[in-house]
Amino acid sequence: MKKIVLIISLLTVITSFEIPCSAYELTIKQPPKIEQSHLAENSKEIIYRDMLISLLVPYMQKEINNYYKEYLTELPIIFPYSVDIVNVERQGGSGYLIRLEVIAHPFVGSINTVGDDRMIIETGAFGSVQIKKFEHIKSYPLPWNWQHIIKKPY
Repeated sequence: MKKIVLIISLLTVITSFEIPCSAYELTIKQPPKIEQSHLAENSKEIIYRDMLISLLVPYMQKEINNYYKEYLTELPIIFPYSVDIVNVERQGGSGYLIRLEVIAHPFVGSINTVGDDRMIIETGAFGSVQIKKFEHIKSYPLPWNWQHIIKKPY
């Protein structure tokens, strides 16, 4: 009986001591919030940008096909959401000659981006569209299940 009382007393004494514990707080700074008007999906600026890119995609797709047909058996595609506008400027100060610089991210399958391609596009008053410059900037490796479409490294 004395042993049981001694063991219980000893356990009570041991568990009654506080064990020091350190905790650290991780603070992550969030980037400042962008004005909500810039993020509104139905703002006129976003709609105009989407409309412009949608109208230019066929011209850009033709240039992408011309470049990648030498390297891939299946041609990559672009959608308006896979094109970034880098710069837009009016040529000559006034008029309807507009020069647009874009970077397209063509892909095969659902999400396999094959590269980054820069294009300089000029549009005119009567609907003229010309790709003035096409430059392949970067290539991305394809996953193992898409290796069969590679003709030669690009």
